[in-house]
Order: sequence, then structure tokens, then C-alpha cells
Amino acid sequence: MKKISLLLYLLLASAITLQAQVDSVASKGELTISGYVDAYYQYNFNKPASGLNQGRIFDTPHNSFSLGLVQTVFTYTRDRLSVVADLTFGPNADLGNFGNEGTSRIIKQAYISYDVSEKVNFTIGQFGTHIGYELIDAPLNYNYSLSYLFGNGPFYHTGAKLDFALSEKVGLMIGVLNGWDGLQDFNDKKSVAAQISFAPVEGLGIYLNWIGGDEYNTESNFGDSEGSYTSLFDLTTSYQATPSFLVGLNAAYGSFKTGADSPSAFDPWSKDATWSGAALYANYAINDGFGLGVRGEYFSDPDGVRYFGPIEVTAVTVTGNITLADGRFLVKPELRLDSTKENFFEDSDGNGKKSQATLGAAFIYSF
Repeated sequence: MKKISLLLYLLLASAITLQAQVDSVASKGELTISGYVDAYYQYNFNKPASGLNQGRIFDTPHNSFSLGLVQTVFTYTRDRLSVVADLTFGPNADLGNFGNEGTSRIIKQAYISYDVSEKVNFTIGQFGTHIGYELIDAPLNYNYSLSYLFGNGPFYHTGAKLDFALSEKVGLMIGVLNGWDGLQDFNDKKSVAAQISFAPVEGLGIYLNWIGGDEYNTESNFGDSEGSYTSLFDLTTSYQATPSFLVGLNAAYGSFKTGADSPSAFDPWSKDATWSGAALYANYAINDGFGLGVRGEYFSDPDGVRYFGPIEVTAVTVTGNITLADGRFLVKPELRLDSTKENFFEDSDGNGKKSQATLGAAFIYSF
């Protein structure tokens, strides 16, 4: 009887010790590592003399095997706290994180997030923008090449925000930011951001987004006149109509109110200006291993206050999606045709053209 009691005591003591060790490990939180690598080849039928595809955001080289981006994301969670360090390297990282300087250029996101309650979350640091349908992360976009709307909106922000779950179908975000695309603040003004989201029926998500503030500085695309004001309204929606078919819509309207004393014919930032556009998406999974996605888009910047100068463009992109290695390896063949009213594109002699057609493929592996 004493031996049995001693055995039960030892088993109980072992269980208590084991549980204490488990609790200790759990109390230290959990660290996960993820990321991806993408590479691509692109051929421009215009054979541009510069060797570059005009109007593109990341996939600019013509007739070249190119590295896109290498990403590593460290995520630490403990109780209500999450810390994310999203680090990127490569040509697309330099382009996507262009507002950061020096070694900070590798930071795509770095933020602390805390669940104040079950319905309120607080985030502070550098994080991806709430504006737009598409993302810098290639695995999360159906089309590999990015839209004009993506390229002419912000990529990321540094600041603080609060997310509220108002109900199971309605959410709200408000934030105070340094501005567009920069780790530091380029002036002493802050921008305000907001988002309201709806999920009225299963499979449908609707996001109404806005950002506004005085973005003047001598290093950005918003002029150097103090007292200016930049505002961007954005609508993003997606609807999973069937398990195989998804449709999406992105539309945006931006405006710039100048702080300059008088307009100048040589300075687009010396007068009020607007830009706008829309993109429609349709993706269809033919089977578990292959699907097709089509994006049609229109973008207009008549005053040339965004990246590409005065432009009015339409584009159609058709992308295949071949899924391998349990979904971790994606092969995306893609055909794209862009057309403008101006001679915006380039031919082999360096002359202007009104259209540009490209054919290529992207290879993306996620871990």
C-alpha cells in the first residue's frame, strides 16, 4: 500500500512539474517565422530602348530574369500582445520601402499590437497601408504585376491606430500617422486615417478607406508648400460568389490642395489637382491546381501630381495561377496590355508609343 501511495505521489509530482514547465513555456509566448521568395521573367514586345517597362511599380526590367523580393516575418505573440518584424530584401524591397533611409530600408513592417479588449486593438509602429486592394506581398495578390491604383497610393505608414469590432459585421479603424511612405515624419504635421468595414453577407467584404493631411516636404511627391492638404478616398470590395469564383473592385479618388501663393505652369504642385481610378478583378479556380485571373483598370492623373506625370491609361491583365507543393509554390504566367492617350510608352528607338504589351511569368515560394 505504501509503494502504491509512493507511486501515486511520484506520478502526481511529475504531472505537476510537467504542467509547470508547459505553463512556463506558454507564458514566454510563441515565435513564428514565415516569408517568401519571388523571381520572374518579363518580355516587352515594344523592346524599349531603356530596357524598362514604363508605368510599372516593381516589375520594370525588360527581357531579364529578375529577383523580386525576399521576405522574412518574425511574429511573437504572448497573451494579448503581438510583435511583428517584417523584413524584406531585394529590388522590390528597395522600391516598396523607399521612404526609409539606410539600414531601415529593409523594414517593411515593424509594430506592436495589443488587444485592449475583445473588441478593441491598439497598434503602433510601421505597418502596411489600409488603402487599396493589392499588397506588396506577391503571394497575396492574384495578379503579379501591380495596378496603377496600387502604385499611386501609399504603401505603408508609421503611426498609431485603434481597431474596433463594432459588431460581427461592422468594424472601424482610426489612426494618426506621420504621413505616406516614411519611417520618419518629413514635416511637423500629422495625417489622419480611417476605415469602416462591412460584412453584410457571407463572402462579401466592403472597406471604405480615407487618409488626409498636410504632406508637404522637399523629399516627397506632395510639393514643398506649407499649408497644402492631400486627401485620398478609397473603396475596396471582394465577393466570393462561389468556392471557385471571386470578384473584386477597387476605386479611389485623390485630391491635392496647394499651399503655394500662386500657380505656375512649370510646377504641378502650385495648383489644386486630383487623380482617380478604378480596377475590376475576376478570379476563377478551374481545379485545385490551376486558375485564371483577369484585371481591368483605368487610371487618370491629368495634372501629373503622382509618380508618372500627366497620364490617362487603361490596362488589362490576364494571369494564370499554377499551384504546386501543397500551395507553397506558385507559378504565374501573365499577359498584360496597357494603352494611353499620350505617347507614354517607349519603342526600341526610344520614341513614344500609346501602348505596351508584356508577357512573362513569376515564381513564388512561401515558407
